Amino acid sequence: MATALVTWGGWEGHEPEKVGPMFADWLRDAGMEVTLTDSLSCFDDGDALKRFDLIVPVWTMSKIGKEQALNVCAAVAAGTGIAGCHGGMCDAFRENVDWQFLTGAQWVAHPGNDGVEYGVRIVSDDPLVAGVGDFS
Repeated sequence: MATALVTWGGWEGHEPEKVGPMFADWLRDAGMEVTLTDSLSCFDDGDALKRFDLIVPVWTMSKIGKEQALNVCAAVAAGTGIAGCHGGMCDAFRENVDWQFLTGAQWVAHPGNDGVEYGVRIVSDDPLVAGVGDFS
């Protein structure tokens, strides 16, 4: 059975105490064995992290230790997947450059209220977005 680690915490505005368990439920429904925690201590053991198939961080504006971040980076480099959304992953640990490189992004600001309308064109033949139409 595939395994996932979902860890949550940080800024309460993103409601990590709701989002983390929600992700865990979705993964369980998909047939994964899920470890759910509200602590970053799960990142202390690099070898243990490598035994997970997927890591899902749900943290916003928090701090991670250098070794913890490097342990996650090493697990991903060894084949463990990482998934997240919005500020829960890319704004998780603003001060950690290794985390920024791992996620490939840094959250900067919410777009909008600048007079520019953004359009999203959905590629209709992709099963991932079946039934979803274009929007702006």
